[in-house]
Amino acid sequence: MKEFILYTGCTTPVRLPAYERAVEVVLEKLGVKLTTMKDANCCGAQYIESVNHVAYSAMSGRILAIAESMDMDILAICGACSGSLKHVKHELDNNKELRNEVNDILEEEGLKYTGTVEVKHLLQIFREDIGYDAIKSAVVNPYKDVRLAAHYGCHVTRPEEIVHVDDAENPTIIDRIIEAVGGIPVDYTGKTRCCGGPLLAMDEEVANAIGRDKIENIRAENADGIVTACVFCDIQLTQVQFGEGSNDKPKIPVITLPQFLGPAIGIDFNSLGIHLNKISPEAILEAH
Repeated sequence: MKEFILYTGCTTPVRLPAYERAVEVVLEKLGVKLTTMKDANCCGAQYIESVNHVAYSAMSGRILAIAESMDMDILAICGACSGSLKHVKHELDNNKELRNEVNDILEEEGLKYTGTVEVKHLLQIFREDIGYDAIKSAVVNPYKDVRLAAHYGCHVTRPEEIVHVDDAENPTIIDRIIEAVGGIPVDYTGKTRCCGGPLLAMDEEVANAIGRDKIENIRAENADGIVTACVFCDIQLTQVQFGEGSNDKPKIPVITLPQFLGPAIGIDFNSLGIHLNKISPEAILEAH
């Protein structure tokens, strides 16, 4: 059984706990063991990153160093966290001066970054460590005639030369998993565009307009739901369907990839936290 240390980040446990739970039960069923990282801190994505680069690097560097002390590679399930850890690792591996500065800070806790651990996003685990054939073989309750739009998230796939997750301009991992369990992947205009989430702190009106535009593009293709693998994207594409500007159109369920995959491989709804989703995805999950 393959084993990774799970880094949840700040947002997932608080705002999308069902995603964390679904990751744990689905990966266990598919032969991947997870150990939760203890005494973890924020990765510093976006906010600290824009204020103090050394502090940001030390924050993500500390997470990498903790994983090194536990001798395990990291699974990061938040797109922003995955992006931060991969960016900082790339910098620390290629900038000796920054690495020494970060290690001087980490030395106070007896930690040191040496570059021995790998960081993987959830999509990489499905593609590289489990594989599409194994996923297909695990299916006991395939979907039928359900049309699903994949949303990958900017920080998950970009920049491609650093994160190494998927083709940033034509990502396929979620689509291939949808297909492997009997669903129908749907292409739509603006598939690789941002959900608008990162702009919320600067211009909420523009951020939500971007999100609603993506929802309308998906609606135009008659998709039954949206499958995501990014915490912020899931939250954003859900919340823009409520409140000002959302109109009275039927809401499109937004579901995380492990929640979607779970029922197909025999995991019950309760274990996947389906009841916590703001827009019920049960119509999708019962399409068997």
